[in-house]
Amino acid sequence: MFHLAADYLRSAGWTEWDTLQLPGGAGVVWWIFRPGQNVPALVGKSCIFPAAVEAGRRECAALELLSPFADRLGIPRLLFRADARGGLVYLQSGAPGKPLRNELSPSGGKLLSAQMDLAEGWLEKFQMLAPPAEDSGAAFRQVLAGASEQLPELLLSGANAALPLLTAVPAVAVHGDFWAKNVLAAPGRVSVVDWDAFHYGSPVEDLFTFAGAMVYQWKPDTEQVTNILWSLFFGSTPLTARVRVAALRTLARWNLSRDLLGPLFLFSLISQLGRTQSAGHAAWRVFVTRYVSAGLPPPLAGPPPAI
Repeated sequence: MFHLAADYLRSAGWTEWDTLQLPGGAGVVWWIFRPGQNVPALVGKSCIFPAAVEAGRRECAALELLSPFADRLGIPRLLFRADARGGLVYLQSGAPGKPLRNELSPSGGKLLSAQMDLAEGWLEKFQMLAPPAEDSGAAFRQVLAGASEQLPELLLSGANAALPLLTAVPAVAVHGDFWAKNVLAAPGRVSVVDWDAFHYGSPVEDLFTFAGAMVYQWKPDTEQVTNILWSLFFGSTPLTARVRVAALRTLARWNLSRDLLGPLFLFSLISQLGRTQSAGHAAWRVFVTRYVSAGLPPPLAGPPPAI
């Protein structure tokens, strides 16, 4: 379906270009370069299967919604989209920079801290610029509905009990897949790509996703990864302390009580379970089983009771 993208390029005045085609799951991704350039000017996506088409439509909708803040946040702009043969083709502007480091050791203090600083700074700007949902209660119920069939009974009952506490909490804009490979750093600029998981929800969700993703691929074994995640949220590591500071600063920006950290963490986990399969998904499921067995303890407050 690249001929649709090529027609757009010609109509936009392009006479020549170089293209790198990459596998994209249920479709393909194109990096489109101007001749002689080594940074893609455009990124194209061709979605074929229904799930990929739906994800592509979600990304297009998110880019359109966030377009007023695109330049200030380093978000790609949607330039072209077309439905064809049951699939979807769309083009967005390219983003400069290199992805942040992933698969870091939990003891990699300086680098972990530097990346947390960058992520927290971008998230603060993102949440302040992108308006929250008009109906926060409806937004949190939607997060719950998206994963309800996968939730253990205790987690589901805990979420239902927490819902009344969240009616006064702003459901903020959430990237939904905020991890190192979706954050591109260039001198004086940060760009964030892949917006198909965008939604409204917990103010700390992206922060927790980013922190966990930096370390959850350090070990390939699911049980080891689960232990790393558990240590991150319920241990006493330097990274735990750094995430706690960032989480409490986030709550303070929204004038929220520290007591809401537990319910918001709970909904962040539920959103994680509601997402499609990912490299860390198995470990997150085991993590949630352990979290339920421990009685849904509040995070970032030191080790919970032994289980």
